[in-house]
Amino acid sequence: MAESIKNQVDALTGFAGTEDLALQDWCEAGVVEIINQLPMKLKEKCMAVTPLVNGSGIDLDGFGEVLFVQRETGDSTTIYAPCRKIPSMYGGMAGDSTNLLYFGTATDPVYWVDGTGDVSKLYVKPDPTSNSDAKIFHVSHPQVNLASSEIGNFPDEANYLVVLYAAIRATERLMLDEEDQEVYAPQLGTLKQDYAQGLATLKGGQQG
Repeated sequence: MAESIKNQVDALTGFAGTEDLALQDWCEAGVVEIINQLPMKLKEKCMAVTPLVNGSGIDLDGFGEVLFVQRETGDSTTIYAPCRKIPSMYGGMAGDSTNLLYFGTATDPVYWVDGTGDVSKLYVKPDPTSNSDAKIFHVSHPQVNLASSEIGNFPDEANYLVVLYAAIRATERLMLDEEDQEVYAPQLGTLKQDYAQGLATLKGGQQG
């Protein structure tokens, strides 16, 4: 049976297992940083789907990156058409049938994100309805269970990067608390190198 995330970090750092709150924060910060750098095919493993059934838009507060949007065409075959993203400044033209570039139709719907308010909102044209809804496919940042060896709704191949990210933060804390550069500086350098190389591999590149 694979070791828990907490035990893996402890094994790499010797970080005392009493500060679970700090370790939780580090792991979840690592999840966000890693997802932001993943290629699309891996981001889709972190995906959630949120429906939209009216023209009032949807608040994006708490959403991760919007990956793509679809809207039902309204025909009897329940086909969802991909929505084109248009600049927010042209959102007011999305309902203007005389504007061929930005007008949204059932078979060529559009969406845009309005970030002018306190919370960004995403809109779709034609307006979604309960019969022709839209679907927002977006990143969802999972919570980390320190007692588990896996992270749900997250690429298996990226799990160990979260461990490395948390181990880096734990080592930085140990350096600060114990003021022992000779012991922890080499450990920190190795962890950072392993983390960078792991990220480069997932991104399909080479670490120089």
